[in-house]
Amino acid sequence: MKSNLTILLALFVSGILFGQAGNDRLAEIQKASAKDGEGWVKGAGIGLDFAQLALINPRFGSGDNRLGFGGLGNVFANYKKGRIYWLNNASLQLSIQKIGVSSNPFQKNLDRLVLTSKAGRKFNDKWAAALDLGIESQMTPTYEGNILKAVNGEKLIANFFSPATIRVSPGIDYFATPHLTFFMSPASLKMIYISNQAIADLGTFGTEKNANGIGYKKTDTQLGATLKGIYTNKYFGDKLAINSVLDLYSNYLRNPQNIDVNWHNDFSWNIWKGLALNLVVDVLYDDDIFVQVDRNNNKVYEPGEQGKRATIIQALLIKYNLVF
Repeated sequence: MKSNLTILLALFVSGILFGQAGNDRLAEIQKASAKDGEGWVKGAGIGLDFAQLALINPRFGSGDNRLGFGGLGNVFANYKKGRIYWLNNASLQLSIQKIGVSSNPFQKNLDRLVLTSKAGRKFNDKWAAALDLGIESQMTPTYEGNILKAVNGEKLIANFFSPATIRVSPGIDYFATPHLTFFMSPASLKMIYISNQAIADLGTFGTEKNANGIGYKKTDTQLGATLKGIYTNKYFGDKLAINSVLDLYSNYLRNPQNIDVNWHNDFSWNIWKGLALNLVVDVLYDDDIFVQVDRNNNKVYEPGEQGKRATIIQALLIKYNLVF
């Protein structure tokens, strides 16, 4: 992953060379702040995805029944008073589908819960001391084959807070431009926590084996450095809004040269007032966590097929945003 770091940084930095206005959420927040002064600004956005296909007496080779639904939702609550600011955000991406007969189990396409909070105090217009908190997990259980419910004795491979990645980072905010902010923390505490011992014992989420050699620990605590860049802007007469967050983490205690990457990109095309077409692309890599890898190229993630790879998530959906 280290070899791809230069490419990731180049792609992120190239985005700051264009445009002058803030993105749609930033514009709404600034408008609300100008109207209401200091205090809380709150808002939410939701995008839904639904697909249904029914075939009765289908022709050979025509396909199979499908039922799928899901979406993306986020809420935020931001507070500002004088030099003090407190930014809070929660987002959930969830998508499931069922293919074939009604007795087949639902399969999970995506399940990602992200909570963030940052509190800071500005020294001046450019610099601030800040404390950044992030939690990432999932909402629903997942069994082998990415199904929501075991039907033939499939093992439980993930669940709510199994795993959860928690990071606490004291550091410095640098407001380079109205659209570009950097956060730097030289002493960032990161913990991978697995609440379910049976899931921990699968050995896929970065924890070490117990001292007696039986099973795995439920936690892995790391100390490292965090560098985060946040870029927001708007183009084409304020129709296209871009929000890009590149989060890099180096673990001092184990392979610090292998950088963990969490890169979130949200491209939003305003259709009408709060209604927008959103393309969301995330690139994720954690050097301590195994992911599913289709090693035999049969288009199925089978038990035991795993490795360290970058995960790419892409979603296209209609989303409605509002500030209240």
